[in-house]
This record gives sequence, structure tokens and C-alpha cells, in this order.
Amino acid sequence: MPRHPRLFVLGATYHVYCRVARGEFVFDNCFEADEFVEVVREVRDLHGWRILAWVLMGNHYHLVVKTDSVPLWRSMLRLQSDVARGFNRRHRYLGRLWQSRYRARLIDTENYLRQAVSYVHLNPVAAGVVRDPADYCYCGHAEILGVQPLRLVDLREFARGFTDGNAGDARGLYLSWIRNVAEARWVNQGIHDLPWWKEAQDLHEITDPERHPESRTFDDQSLEDDRVTLTIDRFGALFEHHSGWKLEDLSSILKRPELVRARVEFTVLAVARYGFRSTEAARLIGKHPASISRWIDRGLSDLGLNPSFKRRIDDLDRSISQSVRSSSSVQRL
Repeated sequence: MPRHPRLFVLGATYHVYCRVARGEFVFDNCFEADEFVEVVREVRDLHGWRILAWVLMGNHYHLVVKTDSVPLWRSMLRLQSDVARGFNRRHRYLGRLWQSRYRARLIDTENYLRQAVSYVHLNPVAAGVVRDPADYCYCGHAEILGVQPLRLVDLREFARGFTDGNAGDARGLYLSWIRNVAEARWVNQGIHDLPWWKEAQDLHEITDPERHPESRTFDDQSLEDDRVTLTIDRFGALFEHHSGWKLEDLSSILKRPELVRARVEFTVLAVARYGFRSTEAARLIGKHPASISRWIDRGLSDLGLNPSFKRRIDDLDRSISQSVRSSSSVQRL
């Protein structure tokens, strides 16, 4: 069955987290760690991120970022793809680098923001790597204190989150929060036990649509309460019926432009509109999940730039949904 759509809010602040596949300590290698930081810097500058906190551990990372006009999903697609592509090229590695798609949670209160920033910077202490986060070089804590040159942290945005009223020392307030969070029971627990994550139904939920009615899916659709649900096989049959393409055509090795376009249409509908996993879509048409990721990236870009492509996707989506609803109505009679 498809996953519940992940919802995003433009301009929001998020806690983002991801682990390396199999828990391997890829970033204990200083060169790989520096490459990761460089990719984050590039994404930050290109997409207008303001980073309030960050830490890179041996096998995972945390970021607290305020987004701009570029949706978080697009920035994260670039970040994780660029890091993985560079690592695989350097090591001649063909497997996946990341354990799964990244996890993110919208931070929508001042307390959550302060807790999240403190928690992220306490990661190397909680892991027993250092006793003082200022001694850990792949972390934003020393940047905030001014004992290391700025690499990723936006000090102005940080100060906005750690200023009481019109006065007060942001660094002093931050250090007070660091001490308080260090003593909290949840600081050494799993990510689901973090205060700003506890209300999520699962680790993949990014925001609650009831708290943030302006939230959108990652292909810029509002969450529809009456969105139909169906199996991936049923979706495939309906796609064949309404699109005029056979799944065996999509499975072929041919690369004619019209066939590539059909694969993009199939992918956008399956993954973006109906919430199926990339691996499910890949299995149905006998393609590698990496191809699905490439087609979804292309398709989502075309949705924003090509009105005729968007109309085609909307028409197919509407036809598929109506077929499911009509079938359900007949079965109830």
C-alpha cells in the first residue's frame, strides 16, 4: 500500500536527520567529512538555507535548517544525491550510501527550536566522542561560540532563536539551554523520543496538516482527505488503461523520447501523487530504483515549468481516481 504523503511548508525550519547504510562509519574519514560539509555549503548557498545547527557523526548527520523558496525535499534530493555520487565515484562503489530517505520534522515553537539546536550540538557528547562539543570539529557549536571560523551556521538566524525579548546575550542563553538539554532524559534516546518528534505518527511524518493547513506535498499538492488508495498492481493496470502505454513498453530497453516521457509520467503519478515507494514503482516496470529517482526529479521539475505536462498529469490522476471511485460505488450497490 502507498505511504502517507510527506507534507512540507515553504520557509519553515526543520530538523533533518539521516544515517549511512548498514551503520558504516563513512565520515570518520576526514576527507569524506570535509566533502560532506562542502556539499551542504553548496546547497545552502544555492537554495537559500539558513543553518542554525549541524553535526556530522561517523555514520549519520543532523541539520537544523530554515528553508527559503525552494522546498526542503528538492534541497535534500540534491544534498544526498551529490554526497552519494561523490563517495561512490571516489571509492568505485555501486551500492547505496544512505540507509533510507532522510527524516525531517518541522519545528514550530521556540522551545522546540532551542531544544533541537542544543540536542544536535550535544550529539558527539552523547556518543562519548568528546566531553565538550567545542572540541568536536564537525559541529556548529564552536562556530556559535566564535572559537572556530564559520563554515555553515548563520549566526544572525541563530541569534533570532536565542534572544529573549529585545535584549540578552544569545550565546549565553544558548549555553544555558545546552546545559539543560544535556540533563534531559530524552537526550540519549532514539529520535522518536525527542520532544518535537513525539507527536508524529511515524518517523517519516514531517508536519501535521491540522497544525499547518498551508502544508503541501512534495509535488506541490494540498493533502486531499478523499485521496483514493489502491495497490501498486491496480495502479499499474489503471495507468495502462488511461495513458495508452503498456507496462511492458516502460520495461523495455528502448529510449525513444516519447517512451522516456511515459516513464516520467508513470513515476510522477506513482510516487508523487499516489505515494508508492520508489522500489515498488521500479519493481512494477522492471527498472532500477535509481532510474525512478532520476525520472521523479525530472518530472517534478517539469510540473513547475511545463504547463502541458502538468495538465497531462492532472488529467491522468483525475481519470485514475475516478475509476477507483466508480469501482467502489459499484461494489457497494
